[in-house]
Amino acid sequence: MHSVPKISVWQLFAVLLLSRLLTLLTYTTLGAEAMQNGDYFPSAVISVLFILLFSVMLFVQMRWFPQYDLVDIAYYTSPIFSKIISVLYAIFFLFTALETLARLELFVSTVIFPSRQSAFLVIICVVAACYAASLGVEALGRTGAISLGLFVAVFLFIMLAMADKIDFINFSPLLYDGVSPSLSAGLAAATRSAEIMMFSAMLPQVTGNTKKAYGAWLVAFLGSSLAVFFFVFGGLGYFALTQLFPIHAIAVLSELSVFQRFDVLLTGIWILSAFVKISFLLYLVSAHLQKSFRPEWKTRYLAVSGILIAVVQIFFAKNFSDYFYTVGLWQRTVFFAVFAVALPAIVLFAARKKRGGNQNA
Repeated sequence: MHSVPKISVWQLFAVLLLSRLLTLLTYTTLGAEAMQNGDYFPSAVISVLFILLFSVMLFVQMRWFPQYDLVDIAYYTSPIFSKIISVLYAIFFLFTALETLARLELFVSTVIFPSRQSAFLVIICVVAACYAASLGVEALGRTGAISLGLFVAVFLFIMLAMADKIDFINFSPLLYDGVSPSLSAGLAAATRSAEIMMFSAMLPQVTGNTKKAYGAWLVAFLGSSLAVFFFVFGGLGYFALTQLFPIHAIAVLSELSVFQRFDVLLTGIWILSAFVKISFLLYLVSAHLQKSFRPEWKTRYLAVSGILIAVVQIFFAKNFSDYFYTVGLWQRTVFFAVFAVALPAIVLFAARKKRGGNQNA
């Protein structure tokens, strides 16, 4: 096996937490489950439980093949099977990059520049992301760690500024309409956790205790979710559910002494975070294709991937957004479970059987 570039598991933790916080903080009410604001708190706990359920094959992978990704593991069964797996996950990561770009473009076109075309921003973001991905995972790891620090600092300022606006009367009773809305919302949040597959794909390229880092990622995500819901609904009450981007709404209202316009800071951090996430996803697309096809075509893979998501977002944004926000929860769950559970199970058990039950790769 040739050597691969590595990052520390805590740099990976930073990139994946930044990725998940971006999904959380760009939460939009479009297509969201209608429920009382108090139900968001149990939904956060339920989402983590569902993520744990979807992560079962990741845990198996860490136990049986801790130094290999699914493409490498599939190679033990068949080189052709390995190529199929690499293409399927490259498509998944490309789809996730497009989803991230679409959410960023929706935010920019509706909140920042509602009367202007956002095609130029899409092109600039994709070009920059392709260049960043070409620099390698070490550069992305360092950038992710710095970006996470900035992200946390900005949001702590916003929470401090909102502290005097919290009113507990704004919260509805927990589970007022039963547990069903929270279950649906928790499942929906879990199916947006592509970080499970991103973590799996990065196992050969990290050093450190992966299990501890993954546990810390789950705890950090849960704590962040509860904090976000507390300040959003405690400060805005039901008004938050009338906003397209509720978290941006609290940033607009936040001010601390002479410090105002926290929404500008938050917007900058969101764009930076989206850039890091898209860059990392494009890196994974290229890395998967390099494993099974021509490794010297790294730049071509990145260029084609970037052009593809830019073209789809610029010319077919409405079709993609309509699909993303109107597709049913169970369809999304099945799609997600195929990549998080079904395909890994097929790969892992096929390789395990062929290798005669040995535990270590």
